[in-house]
Amino acid sequence: NTANGFVPGVPNWRLAPLSMLWEGRSKAQICEQMKDPARNGGRHTGEEIIDHMKVDPLVLWAWAPGADRTTPPLSHEKFVAALEAWVAAGMPCP
Repeated sequence: NTANGFVPGVPNWRLAPLSMLWEGRSKAQICEQMKDPARNGGRHTGEEIIDHMKVDPLVLWAWAPGADRTTPPLSHEKFVAALEAWVAAGMPCP
């Protein structure tokens, strides 16, 4: 916690850039954003997106945030499975 001089998260923790913001966006907007290398951290393929979501410590921290935050409504395993199904289907947007 910041009161003890620590920042939240994992080593190299930082806020995501505003270009990665999902809040207030529709499913279609988030889908298009996830496919856009200019707004997804430079990832050009579905496999790169999956790999990022599977292993990046900053992403994984969302499922182990500590006592002051809640976890996402979907388990990490189900989230990755949904990403894999989306990529296998050609990354369609609603």
